[in-house]
Amino acid sequence: MTFFRRMFSADYRAAVAAEAAGNVDLAAERYALAGEHAGAVRMHLARAARAPTRLAEIGALRDALRWAGDDPELRKRAAAALGKALWEAIKAEGIATERDRARVREASELLVTGDDHALAGEALEAIGDHLAAANAYSSGGLVERMEQALAKDDASQARQREESDAHAGYETAMRIGRRDEARAELVRAVASASRAGDYRRLLDQLDTALLTGGKVEIKRRGKPLIVACAADKLVLGRDPLCDLTLRAGGVSRQHAEIERTKDGFFLRDLDSRNGTTLSGMPLAGRVPLAGTGTFGLGDESPIEFELDGGVLLLRCTSGLDRGVSLIAGDEGQRLDLSPVGCGLDLVFRAGRPLLGRGSLTDVKFNDEPLGDVRVQLIRGDRLLAGGDEIDIG
Repeated sequence: MTFFRRMFSADYRAAVAAEAAGNVDLAAERYALAGEHAGAVRMHLARAARAPTRLAEIGALRDALRWAGDDPELRKRAAAALGKALWEAIKAEGIATERDRARVREASELLVTGDDHALAGEALEAIGDHLAAANAYSSGGLVERMEQALAKDDASQARQREESDAHAGYETAMRIGRRDEARAELVRAVASASRAGDYRRLLDQLDTALLTGGKVEIKRRGKPLIVACAADKLVLGRDPLCDLTLRAGGVSRQHAEIERTKDGFFLRDLDSRNGTTLSGMPLAGRVPLAGTGTFGLGDESPIEFELDGGVLLLRCTSGLDRGVSLIAGDEGQRLDLSPVGCGLDLVFRAGRPLLGRGSLTDVKFNDEPLGDVRVQLIRGDRLLAGGDEIDIG
């Protein structure tokens, strides 16, 4: 609009009057109606300066940017103000989600348009996008800050490669049953990841599932439980924390204990309410187990035992626990589960149960064929072996 047409425009005159009176909202509206973009931008910037809230300030600055149109100077001024306001709002609220990161990128783009390259780079570095920050610094001629951002980007890329490699190593180790290795890979992923929450949750889940106490429960669907142990002491009783948990009414919470020494296995009563018998005779003191025989926990829970080659086998013969069995040996000793009706075998190392195919040729471990290797069992593993569906507990 030419000077004379502008001077005779009622909207323009109304805008000037409103601006003089301090009514920036009306002045912004009238300048816009008069087609006077510079005045409209100026008034929207004034509105932003007087805004009572951050949200109102950003709304006024968006209006200023809209009325700046394609005018380079007006657009630069409005973009710089809006970009700074957005960035201040984001910093106050925190950056937690992908939506927050998108808002940071919007703010940085506006700051670059407004020639505030230093603040644009700072915003981008806050979300870890060091390469984009380096580009922002470069476009503003900030060479030293550009080089620092590029160095951070190189370090970030190295951490991402480390994280990716650790995650792949974890998944492979879990699949092939090397759970201690899987845990080590998760620890490496936590150390290298910028956002390690998911890895920490996986690590907590794995730590909960790991079996390290020299005991594993083999739960065959539709068949009695098998317990395998390689502990120096085996506690029998009603307590769920016992090595062999029994449900008979006359059994105490911790009824009896079997201790394994270099001289063999020894049975003793743990001051139970109904006592322990060996071959029908009340047990007094610590008595060795040898060959085959039967001992009883109270009157309702007879247990057959068999000792062969340093391996102890217990079988519950009646009551609620009929058929439940326990097999125990030394660390590193192969425990053949065939005598308890399962063709698999186990070895304990550092309290970890390592499962092998034993006499079976077709075993599936978590839906994958199990080769001629041992896998470290954890709670929640599933097996299909010799027609039995097995859950590990």
